[in-house]
Amino acid sequence: KTEKTYGFLWSKMKDILPPKEWHFNRMQEVVGESIVRGRQGIDVGSGCGYDTYIMAKNNPGVRLVSMDSSEGIYTTKEITSTLNNVAAVRSSVLDMALKDNIFDFAYSFGVLHHTPDPEGGLKEIARVIKKGAPAYLYLYDDHRDNPTKYFILKIIRILRLITTRIPRRILYVISFLASPFVVIFFSYPARFFSRFKATSSFSEKIPFNFGKGLFSLTGDLYDRFGAPIEYRFSKEDIMDMLRRNGFVNIKIDRIRSIAGWVAWGYKAND
Repeated sequence: KTEKTYGFLWSKMKDILPPKEWHFNRMQEVVGESIVRGRQGIDVGSGCGYDTYIMAKNNPGVRLVSMDSSEGIYTTKEITSTLNNVAAVRSSVLDMALKDNIFDFAYSFGVLHHTPDPEGGLKEIARVIKKGAPAYLYLYDDHRDNPTKYFILKIIRILRLITTRIPRRILYVISFLASPFVVIFFSYPARFFSRFKATSSFSEKIPFNFGKGLFSLTGDLYDRFGAPIEYRFSKEDIMDMLRRNGFVNIKIDRIRSIAGWVAWGYKAND
């Protein structure tokens, strides 16, 4: 069901040219060090392939394996067809059809929290990267330190009992129609408050503070209300999960514009 939900969303992007910046750029800003490195890397759960495209185009000497379990992989294959350093593979992060210890880095944005076994997915990522290689992850924040967002998430969880049963096409239309209202009542006020030093921290606590155009949140709303599975993590949860799966030199920070965790660590050499 997750594959079909996201495959439908990614198919909407097939005829849209990849943007110059996507999730990867936000991740890179937080991490600081170069994410793309070595001779071969993997984009785990690549969705429509925008991040794969950006990484591969800007690093022609690095081969990228773009992997996703949904039909979004065919969108990826189409938009990266002009690049000779991308291989598109349809496979699940929970059981990757790949050899051990072959990648110099792994990148995964917003994937593990939509699987039935996030830690199992992390274990697979650790399996396919080389010793000493890094994995860069984006995971949902549980917002326990933000009462407003934490309360809204509880409401959304209740609503998702209904919305996850709505046919995908209808849910997408609902998300499209709802986007302008969410942008007007949440995103625009957040943008206004972010201009002033006294209220900038408050703006980061407003849900959907990252919306730009009136219909810019269509995909995010579809994601938020359509995902069959959704896990959320505290900083401590992520730290423990990475340690249990053999990662060292772990660092965790937030992408403040979308209020999620960026976590990265290196596969232990021993």
